[in-house]
Amino acid sequence: MENKRKQPPRKKGFNYMKKRNVEHGFSVISLMIMIPVFFLTAIFLLIVPRSDKSNIEKRNLAKFPSFSFQDYFSGTFTSKITEYYDDTVPDRDNFKNMGYGFKSLFGIHTEQEVKIVGKPVAVVNDKDQKDNKTDNSDKNTDNNAKNKTDKNTDKNTDAKANDNKKDETSKTQEAGNKVNTEKDEYKEASNGLIVVKHDGHYRGLELFGGGSGNAYVDALNSFHSDLGDSVKIYSMTPSTASEYYLPDAYSQYNVSQKETVESIASRLDSAIGFVDVIPVLENHSNEEIYLRTDHHWTPLGAYYAAQTFAKTAGVDFKDISTYKKVDIENFSGTLAAWAEDANLTADTETFSYYIPSNYEKCTTYYYDTSCNDTGTGNFFCQVGSPEYNAYLTFMGGDEQVVKVKTDVKNGRKLMIVKDSYGNALPGYLFGSFEEIYVVDMRYFNNNLVQYIKDEGVTDLLFAMVSFSAVGGNADNLEVLRTQ
Repeated sequence: MENKRKQPPRKKGFNYMKKRNVEHGFSVISLMIMIPVFFLTAIFLLIVPRSDKSNIEKRNLAKFPSFSFQDYFSGTFTSKITEYYDDTVPDRDNFKNMGYGFKSLFGIHTEQEVKIVGKPVAVVNDKDQKDNKTDNSDKNTDNNAKNKTDKNTDKNTDAKANDNKKDETSKTQEAGNKVNTEKDEYKEASNGLIVVKHDGHYRGLELFGGGSGNAYVDALNSFHSDLGDSVKIYSMTPSTASEYYLPDAYSQYNVSQKETVESIASRLDSAIGFVDVIPVLENHSNEEIYLRTDHHWTPLGAYYAAQTFAKTAGVDFKDISTYKKVDIENFSGTLAAWAEDANLTADTETFSYYIPSNYEKCTTYYYDTSCNDTGTGNFFCQVGSPEYNAYLTFMGGDEQVVKVKTDVKNGRKLMIVKDSYGNALPGYLFGSFEEIYVVDMRYFNNNLVQYIKDEGVTDLLFAMVSFSAVGGNADNLEVLRTQ
């Protein structure tokens, strides 16, 4: 058998060598570009002032830790340094917005231009089945909603301190007015969040999981028992925006807030006035009554609610045409921060509030949550960056007790016990009551029954959004009554 001659190795041609040289050249060029980029980035992070507050996240950023040998040897000190450098990137908010834009390429999107945030749980099996819808969902969802909201509303001091670290916006002193925090109290109570495009604009909507509201009902009935008929009590429980603007395709994730509130009202003592604002707001749902980028209603929505309350209470009420309108442009609120959606963040809105004509004749007094006098100030004030903190215009936030003396002389003294939805109400009632007291049920430290008696209050309005009425916020009412 003839042996085949062994072929010499084939020489690599000119094209191969050219390709190798090109690849090598690109590698060198890439290296020459990347090394300066990394070097300049490191210098940038070291010498440029670091961010200390995030407006879009509504919180103060991590602070550089204080050194202690105990923290150093336990590893806590170094981990806090890592947290500090991760959290306080220079120009953090702009980088976050860039990240939102990148995230918008992912997630669950539908052909109806709806983005789902989180994992909502189906709470309504048949949107057309009306009988017992709220009652059936109460058993399954009340504990879930309550457990979620308890984290934000526990009156225990340690829990409150933890909440402040996570949720507070800021504590600012401005124009002699005590300004405190605005908590994101509904973020955890939500059954998820969706972003929808409606009438050419993006809107964030919290999905409502339902609940019985038993704690709210029991507390109000107990207040009536303690105060008797000398104080007229009213219940106002507005809904969130999802009651009016949620697409039908997602109704299975949303318990009817109207039916939930009506169920609550039916169990209140007959002497307690029910201020039914949900159908009133529905009649105005084609107007801007809820903020698109924030979990609150607009001051216009609060105006219609205050008007309804004034009719129920039988007091005078000034038409909105008599108010001075003030606009804050480019507002972006809590839902834009929670959703982390580039479309919602970019689609800012105008925040408009209304100053009553007799404002200069009224005096606003501020007290701490134990009723110690902290001086007089403005009821309407600017806090921080108005394009992010516009809702803090009313009294600067929540952690204070407020008293307004008006020029009205009718002997009527109103106390509003509220969550942050109630902040927008008092200004519309400066022409309706002689004195107005505002107490946030999450922070008041004294016995509320005694305080009402001491101040000679004649009218007591509980103004809490549906999430608060069925969640952990309602538990605080009994604490206020008995502490």
